[in-house]
Amino acid sequence: MKMKRVLKDERGSLSIEFLGILPFYFLFFLLLWQVVASGYAVLSLKAAANDGAQVYSVTGDYDETLEAVNKSIGGGSLIQNHKVTVNMVPGSSDLFEVKINASHPLVFLPDSWKKSTMISLESTATGKELVP
Repeated sequence: MKMKRVLKDERGSLSIEFLGILPFYFLFFLLLWQVVASGYAVLSLKAAANDGAQVYSVTGDYDETLEAVNKSIGGGSLIQNHKVTVNMVPGSSDLFEVKINASHPLVFLPDSWKKSTMISLESTATGKELVP
């Protein structure tokens, strides 16, 4: 009789259910954090390509373009190993294309795993050269 009462007693069952679902909440927030960081990295890379295209259209100088892209990307860890190329568009004498290839690490992984799990990103901006 006493054992039936103990088994039917539901006090504390909510706490046990919460502890069972807590790891899924942590996983959800880690994934949400990664999605936000990846979105920010993509937007930052696109802004850097646009900044580089603006500088190249006015100056026509690759070094100043590279400096503008590096300044726009900044020193954060979300965009790594970026490479900038400026090419003239085939068939046009004044159109150019600034292309940035970069890597984006998964933010919640240990540093030893980040190199093998990088996400490749590419951003392109096209413009018209304004200098004669």
